[in-house]
This record gives sequence, structure tokens and C-alpha cells, in this order.
Amino acid sequence: MSDELHSGHAYQPEMTDLRALFQQAPGHMAVLRGRDHVYALVNDAYRRIVGERDLIGKPVREALPELAGQGFFELLDQVYATGKPFVGHRMPAKVQRQVDGPAEEIFVDFVYQPIIGADGHVSGIFVEGSDVTARVRAAEYQQLLLNELNHRVKNTLATVQSIVSQTLRNAPTPPEARAMIEQRMIALSRAHDVLTREKWEGADLRAIVDQALAPFREPGHERFHVRGPGLRLSPRTALDLAMALHELGTNALKYGALSAPAGAVDLTWLLDSHITPPHLKLRWKERDGPPVAPPVRRGFGTRLIERSLAQDLGGAARIEFDPAGVICTVDTPLTDPGEIAPPRQREAAASPA
Repeated sequence: MSDELHSGHAYQPEMTDLRALFQQAPGHMAVLRGRDHVYALVNDAYRRIVGERDLIGKPVREALPELAGQGFFELLDQVYATGKPFVGHRMPAKVQRQVDGPAEEIFVDFVYQPIIGADGHVSGIFVEGSDVTARVRAAEYQQLLLNELNHRVKNTLATVQSIVSQTLRNAPTPPEARAMIEQRMIALSRAHDVLTREKWEGADLRAIVDQALAPFREPGHERFHVRGPGLRLSPRTALDLAMALHELGTNALKYGALSAPAGAVDLTWLLDSHITPPHLKLRWKERDGPPVAPPVRRGFGTRLIERSLAQDLGGAARIEFDPAGVICTVDTPLTDPGEIAPPRQREAAASPA
């Protein structure tokens, strides 16, 4: 190609234009000469992929030593020996764009096209392609989201199945069962609403608390005293806590503090970051309600709180039927990387009494 670019004075402007087009082409391009694949021409896009380094006049094995063992050198040898092109799609490659820097994984679509000389033999290879790393990463992320969605749907269906079967088993009459199922479905839906607004990447604990307690609040008469630091929860933790708070609120409204005019609930939490992983410690304490007596049998709400928090989250939950008011304590590890609390809020958080 270099011979043609200098083959006649009359064509110099056109050849200059061709060089400019080659250099500025959006796809990466290179011309390799001889059996050793010596760089004769490279464009700007090619340099952006491999990093700024001296290429012209060097064999590819010397210019890009980090590609050894990745199969590219062997493919070039094959194309040169057979005269047959090679087309690669989404091929992974590890390149070292910075001197002494780490190898970066990229994905490329490319063609190794043999250059046939006047004698009919292969004299070099034309390389052309594009960096499709962003496209591959986007596809991987989409698949991750689909897998996560499938997992969440299964978890939600399992929760719904448990709610329905346990409620039907324990409700005294069909109308009461229907009402209880509807209430629990609404609670689950409210938690889903919070997570949907956050694109299911997590949820703020206070937002989950506000949604879970909303059905039990009275305008102009605040019966919930809520205190705790800002804290983000994983979707699984958020859903389990939302359902637990709904069950506690329902029980308090029927039999506990919320069934009395002066009754109230203290809901507090903190983040214990002195252990690994950090633990969320939450406490629900009812007061100024009717005297509490231990139930004859443990209902669905109690089992949901104690079992789901222990099994799903690897934590512990305990409900105490203290005569002065029900107390529920939750201690669950926050193992998801997205579950964090701002440092200043951690320091300001008060310990549950």
C-alpha cells in the first residue's frame, strides 16, 4: 500500500486523502508485512486500543508481548500460511495500555485479511475491526439483571405462597383469611414500590419503615417513635424487614399497644460496624398498651419474623411477650456491598435501649 501512495505526482492529493481517511477511520486498522507481521501502518483507533507505544517497524510479537498465549499470534500465522481470512466476534483480549500498568480485558470484533502480492503469494495481513467492550459489558449486565429478576420473582412467589397457605391454615373464617391475605399482599406491594423506585438496587431503611407503618398511623396522633441512622438495604433484606414490620404492626393493632388510645411503639436501630460483616440491630418495643400474655400458639406473623430473618438473611430475630408490651429484636448481617450507612450517621446513631 505504501508503494501506491507514492506512485505518481498527479495522484498525491488523493493519496493524502486516503491516508487521512485511514488514519481517522472509527474502526481500528493496521497493515502487517511479512511472516513476522511487522507493522507498516496503524491508525489512531488501533493505537487507542493497544495504548500509545512504538509499533511501526516492529514485529507484532515484540510490539505487543502481553498477547502471548492468547491465540492472536497463532491466528496471524495461520492466515499468512493459508491465505484464508479469519473473522473474530467478541474476542476477549488482555492488553497493557499503560507502561507498567495492569492488563485490561477488552472485547473486539476483527478481521485478519491476507494481502496477496503480484506474485500471488501472501505478503502481509490487513487488520480491521472495532472495540465492542461496552456492548459486551452491556449484554452481560442485561443477562445479570434477567437472572436477578428470575431469582426475585421466585422469591416473591415463594413469599406469596407462604402467606396464602399459612393464612388459610390459621384464619378462623374465609372472610378473615381474605382480609389478612389482602393486607399482607399490600404490605409486600408497598415494599416492592420502594425497591422499584430504586431500580431494585437497594432501598433506604427509613423509606421501608415509612411504607410499612403507613397503614397503622393516625393523622394528628403520632404513635410511632422512630430513630436510627440512614442505611441502605439489599432488596432481600428490605422485603423481609417490610413484612416483619407489617406483622408487628398488625399484631399491635389487634392485641397490643396500638389497640389502646395511649399506646405507642418505639422503633430504633443501629449499625454495628465493629464486627465483620456489619450487623443491623433493630428493636421494636410496645408500651402503654394492654397487658401482654404469651400466645397459646405462635402464629404466622411470629414464624415469618423469626424464620425468614434467620433463614433468608442469616440473622436472628426474637419476640418477647413482656407484660408491659411486645418486644421484637432483630440482628442480621449486612453482607451485600451496597448495604452501607453514611459514617457521620453511624456515629450519631443511638443504641436501642
